[in-house]
Amino acid sequence: MELKFLIEETMATEFFQELKEAFNKDQPFVLCTVIETTGSSPGTVGQKMIVYRDGSTVGTVGGGVNEERVRTAAVDLFKNGTSRILTFNLANPLEGSEPVCGGESRVFIELQAHEPRMVIFGAGHIGRTLARMASLARFQVTLVDERPEYADSKKFPASVEVVCLPYVEAAEKAMIDKRCHVVVATPGHVKDREVLERVLRYDAAYVGLICSAKKMVEMKQAFKTTGYDVRRVDDLFAPIGINLGSTTPEEIAVEILAQIVAFRNGKIIRFSRDS
Repeated sequence: MELKFLIEETMATEFFQELKEAFNKDQPFVLCTVIETTGSSPGTVGQKMIVYRDGSTVGTVGGGVNEERVRTAAVDLFKNGTSRILTFNLANPLEGSEPVCGGESRVFIELQAHEPRMVIFGAGHIGRTLARMASLARFQVTLVDERPEYADSKKFPASVEVVCLPYVEAAEKAMIDKRCHVVVATPGHVKDREVLERVLRYDAAYVGLICSAKKMVEMKQAFKTTGYDVRRVDDLFAPIGINLGSTTPEEIAVEILAQIVAFRNGKIIRFSRDS
């Protein structure tokens, strides 16, 4: 019994040392914690596991097939979420392949990330170029387009999550929060407005729109008169980017990324015809 206690204490010490180092590293990880068990379960409340982006793990949440499911779900969080609660039923028939302990367990998984998110609506010339650049700048990038020929994951690095859904549906599922930098660059102003109508409901860090100055004035006024939060409407970066006199998609993408990087570093630089 004493030996078992010493082994468990050593393992706990090693885990929390790894956890401390993980928090200090400039890289994201997912922390998985058993938060509830009922009946017979291989895991115990408080057990923890760290999952890194490459799928490697430290610690345990009970082992077995459900631990592998936790690991898989944790890896998915790097692309499409911040936290989830997973529930596992352990009362399964003996003849099956599922756990038969007889109880139930719940595991909370949460992304611990310093990396900011960027959600780009529109995978046209500018959007797809920006997605690649932002990924190199260590953003977690989600690129959305409702046109299958544009939303082709084979055309992008694995670090870019490519979503092929109607823009409105994607905006509602994007889990936009205070880490998100949203760029609206759909094929037309009707789609732009549909996306903004959803995005402006959330407290995104940054929202920018590719548009003319005239269209920007009209759109902001329309949002204000239909009850949208005035502060969020006024904070909208439109026209998007900083004025470097760019004419090509690649150069315009640089203008947009430069504005967002400046914003993250506490510098508000808006588009100006005079600059």
